[in-house]
Amino acid sequence: MRKWLVVFMAVIAAGLVGAMVWLYTMADSKGPEIVVESGKNNIYSQDMTTEELLEDVKAVDEKDGDVSDTLKVENIYPNSNGDKVTVVYVAKDSSNNVTKFTYYMTTDGKKDSGESESEGEEKQKKADTSEERDESEDLDMPEESDGETEDEEQEESEENLTEEEKAQKREEEKISKLNPQDPRFYLTTYYLKIAKGTSIDRLSYVKDIEDDTDATNELYRKIQITGNVDVNTPGTYELTYYVVDSAGNSSNGAVLTVVVE
Repeated sequence: MRKWLVVFMAVIAAGLVGAMVWLYTMADSKGPEIVVESGKNNIYSQDMTTEELLEDVKAVDEKDGDVSDTLKVENIYPNSNGDKVTVVYVAKDSSNNVTKFTYYMTTDGKKDSGESESEGEEKQKKADTSEERDESEDLDMPEESDGETEDEEQEESEENLTEEEKAQKREEEKISKLNPQDPRFYLTTYYLKIAKGTSIDRLSYVKDIEDDTDATNELYRKIQITGNVDVNTPGTYELTYYVVDSAGNSSNGAVLTVVVE
């Protein structure tokens, strides 16, 4: 009697294990594939809209099919030289599997001065008028001069920053713009110089990941790194680190610039 009971229990256990394996294999754990078509415009300008950035970009999922309607532009950030930008696209399927894709674009070389043509004309008129002001009005000028001096000092201060300090500042600004629920991804450094032929351990530059949903050790297992570094060829390379937590929230794309000399 006991023998039959043991056999019965073994059959039940085997059936449960088989059912669990079947459920695991049938579960949708793969995110959609983001594809950029070959004819996509590769020149980036600062006045481009989100719709323009999403042109010729598609997201296709094995189970759900076309999920391009979930596509979003998560982030846009320039490289250290300012001649290229990295555009990070995000898409997800009905099972909340999230995929990120990094796309590199060349800038059009135009910089936003932050001043329209009409604003420039208005400033010129004010400058011309100031020459005709009487002595009492001229007494108010030092305040404007002081403000201009502070702006100039700030610009000079930024120009005096090292490449590593500039990269640090750029990444901190990106983190400050995240939504409260998004994970924060920090690196030990964001600018690295190495000699030709020197190998690098990419994960060794991960400093911390903060999130209000998942524990840090769980997030470490979800780290994604895009980009490659050819340590045998001198040049400037970029590695982008990010994670997506269990709630589907994406972290900032922490960029490590690697200069091979």
